Amino acid sequence: MKVCIIYHSETGNTRHVAQHLASACDGKLIDITDTAHYNRLTRFLVECKMAQREEKTPIEPASIDVSDYDQLVFGSPVWAFKPTPAIHAAIDAVKGCEGKKATAFCTHGGRPGRTPEIFQKWIEALGMKCVGNASIHQKDIENEKRTKELVSILIKNSVHQ
Repeated sequence: MKVCIIYHSETGNTRHVAQHLASACDGKLIDITDTAHYNRLTRFLVECKMAQREEKTPIEPASIDVSDYDQLVFGSPVWAFKPTPAIHAAIDAVKGCEGKKATAFCTHGGRPGRTPEIFQKWIEALGMKCVGNASIHQKDIENEKRTKELVSILIKNSVHQ
């Protein structure tokens, strides 16, 4: 099974989990870059409001062809209890995704809020089948055992659905 992991990370937590997932399933990583011109603090403040309204921001790559993959995984930090505007734009940027299985994960310092439900809504709106969600608290990012458990959950969901 060919897996494509598409993620947005600001602090490195989401990247860390995405890299573990890629290692576990020999998946391709696509790091989404938010190209809006803000400094780090301003980006967080402005884009938290955008996240609340489920808006998108300009990203690179602007288009992502996933037609060669069997499984998609989307990853995002949680901002204002929702996925980031960059991952929202990335989900909309995928081409060739209709009918594919998709899972999602989020990293957070508090609670994931509505992130799992919103991921599912966005994934299914593009004709993919959402087969799983996972959330990882920042205190567990460096916990290799916990990260491997969550990676296993994502892989199990994608293979057995």
